[in-house]
Amino acid sequence: MNIWVFLGELSFFVLLLFFFVFSVFSLIEREKKAFWRSAFFFVVLAVIKFSFYLFEPRLRPWLFGIVFALFLIGFFLLLVPPLKKSSVEVLDRQERIDERDVIFARFDLVEGTENFDDYYQRNPKYREIDDAIRKMPDILTPYHTEKNPALFSLASAEFDFLEHQLTQVQGEVFPERAGDSPLENTVLIKKIVKYLGSDLCGVGLLDSDFVYSHVGRGPEPYGQEITLPHRYAVVFALEMDLEMVASAPGAPVIVETGKKYVEAARLSITLARLIRRLGYPARAHIAGSNYQAMLPPLAWKAGLGELGRLGILITAKYGPRARLGLVTTDLPLIEDSPRTLGVQQFCQKCQKCARNCPSRAIPYGDKSKENGVMKWVLNREECYRFWRKAGTDCAVCIFVCPYSKPANTFHNFIRRITESSSAAQNLSIWADDFFYGRAPRRRSSPLGI
Repeated sequence: MNIWVFLGELSFFVLLLFFFVFSVFSLIEREKKAFWRSAFFFVVLAVIKFSFYLFEPRLRPWLFGIVFALFLIGFFLLLVPPLKKSSVEVLDRQERIDERDVIFARFDLVEGTENFDDYYQRNPKYREIDDAIRKMPDILTPYHTEKNPALFSLASAEFDFLEHQLTQVQGEVFPERAGDSPLENTVLIKKIVKYLGSDLCGVGLLDSDFVYSHVGRGPEPYGQEITLPHRYAVVFALEMDLEMVASAPGAPVIVETGKKYVEAARLSITLARLIRRLGYPARAHIAGSNYQAMLPPLAWKAGLGELGRLGILITAKYGPRARLGLVTTDLPLIEDSPRTLGVQQFCQKCQKCARNCPSRAIPYGDKSKENGVMKWVLNREECYRFWRKAGTDCAVCIFVCPYSKPANTFHNFIRRITESSSAAQNLSIWADDFFYGRAPRRRSSPLGI
């Protein structure tokens, strides 16, 4: 066989294999548009390949040679030019955030109470917009529950359960210490976190910039100054079920959120108790009303991912389709380093979350500086306003994000090449719109409710 024919055949084989695998995974993932379009490319390539044998034998080396040359050029453009990656830019030291300013704490305030009046006297800038949002039905109230009584009641039960765990987040430290070296402790903690249900776990120093300054929610007195003297932050991430998230912004989303928060609470409370039994102080931070530190920046510091355009952490394995958990402690550990995954460059080009955001709360364009950090600043009030309208925590941005695809062999390969190639990022962004849709198709809940 002529060498050019052989190389051209090899090029066709690689391309056909790629689209065959793509179509198989799309079928498994129930992505109809991606399946039919990848299958179409497979058929077209197969037809072109076999049509070459209809030409005169002397022309075949030229035809297959052109295919090989194009394949080689494409391969070079996708895999060889490096991506100039940058991480999250921290320009200045950040001021500690007062948890009372967090939107969830503001909407926990009860009109007519001393805390309510005091807060809005000190922060009149929030009063008008907060009052307007308060006129809307709250999340998980009867107004929304009537739409799907079973699912909304299940979500309410999950969050009720969380509120009953608030007394479990800290406790007595055993007098005798039984820990090993920092390295052995770190290996042990990560193994236990994985055993308890999370694949992603990292350790970072507990940066005081990411600890809230005053209590806005939780069992501690409102407005109390927060003192969190621990040295280390153990952060983990739990994968959210894609089929549940694919119904965003419907009721299954908040059920899945509640489920992961319950799992994170179980894991973090258990881990904190273990560490205290080893003779070291530890505190679990759980959803509902018990965080004393900001999880996304701590997760970034611990190497779990990067902050994306949509305002939350994009993990290396699950993208933004994850919920975080945290335990702070003085158990001697080895901290991980932040990872640079190319997310900043990808999000700058993509903008799919901004385009699909029903509240238009996610910004287009470039980053801006907020509290010493260059980032895409979410319009939190408009985001929360839509939550009240939908009765759920929305999650449309999580669902449409290209990084949220399943962590299987095919999508992991795509993640890998986009991590290091600017051209691969550009092609991936175009292909995600083409194969999955600029506004991906929502799916019904696997619960069938």
